Amino acid sequence: MSKTAGKKSSRAVADIAKNRLYITIAGKLSKKNLDNLYTDIRFCVADLKPGFDVINDLSECSLAALSGIPTFKNITNHLITNRVGKVVRVIDKHKTIFKQILNMAARMQGYRANYVSTLEEAEIELKNSQHCEGLRFCLYQQPVEYKIDSEQGNGDVLDISISGCAINSATLQPTVDDNISFTITFNKQDDLIDVFEINATVIWVKENTFAIKFENVEDDQKEQLWKRLVHESRCEIT
Repeated sequence: MSKTAGKKSSRAVADIAKNRLYITIAGKLSKKNLDNLYTDIRFCVADLKPGFDVINDLSECSLAALSGIPTFKNITNHLITNRVGKVVRVIDKHKTIFKQILNMAARMQGYRANYVSTLEEAEIELKNSQHCEGLRFCLYQQPVEYKIDSEQGNGDVLDISISGCAINSATLQPTVDDNISFTITFNKQDDLIDVFEINATVIWVKENTFAIKFENVEDDQKEQLWKRLVHESRCEIT
């Protein structure tokens, strides 16, 4: 069973059986277009369960207007608040809109989406994905610290979830399967954690970038980190 909202050109469809939201944006990514779509998305999300996936079809989208950025941000915030699982965007990487979307994403904190060329590839991407990793958040120039044995390293968050983190600009290069001590420190905020410390295992390494999987994360730690990441995703880049 699915529920559809919106006009044919730009629309939101909730596939309740798959627990999936399909968003199609055609024509210009304008404020008017997105404002109407935002209402439809909220209507559809209400029928989905936490962990729902999103396929966002931008293959027929031609241009992004700056006026639409605030609503685009509101849509991403709404999906995050309702615990979206994984987001895949269908887009022609040779079109101007692809560069515009990447530039928009670079100027705001939120989730990291995967990009594919066709709807078929998006379906395959979700079918083969592992949801245990959780939604990946992009945090702008968020520093982290880590230790390998007694050596101290630093870097920036490439993306982070409640189960792991990819670290960029690493000052100390690990190797796969290294055990490290990981620390991320946020600005103090009432009712939210400001320091998250955990042991982790390195799962891949590429030049000065590597990824880790958090080990033995308690449920309350996951919930605290989730709330903090949601808060950070709503903060404007200054």
